Amino acid sequence: MASPAFPDPFQMWRDALSKFENDANTLATGSMQSQDVLQSLHQFSSVWLGMQQLFEKAVTDYLRHANLPSRKEVAKLAVSLQRIEDKLDRLLPQETAAPPAPRPARTRRPPGAASPAEPHAAAKQTRRGTHADKG
Repeated sequence: MASPAFPDPFQMWRDALSKFENDANTLATGSMQSQDVLQSLHQFSSVWLGMQQLFEKAVTDYLRHANLPSRKEVAKLAVSLQRIEDKLDRLLPQETAAPPAPRPARTRRPPGAASPAEPHAAAKQTRRGTHADKG
């Protein structure tokens, strides 16, 4: 098969990425067999966990001093409020929406309005009246 005139940039990216992954896997596999690396990872995870706990304690103390609720307290409050709303929904009678009452037919016409038989006559009269007022 003939090689293309222009190299495929996506193929080059895939090749570089797979080579990087293979090298990283080889390095990780080899280093996981070393006791020094395992101890260092264990120490790092222990320090990280301790820092997380200290940070959470500092935030909790800050919120308490600022008289603000913590996330846990807000979650408890939300659960309690939902439970109260559910109880109220069970206690209150279910309301059914009544259909709106039918409106009465409009039988009265405003003064000067045309009867349904002669709608055009009233319109002509109205136009004549406006011209007469102007002149």
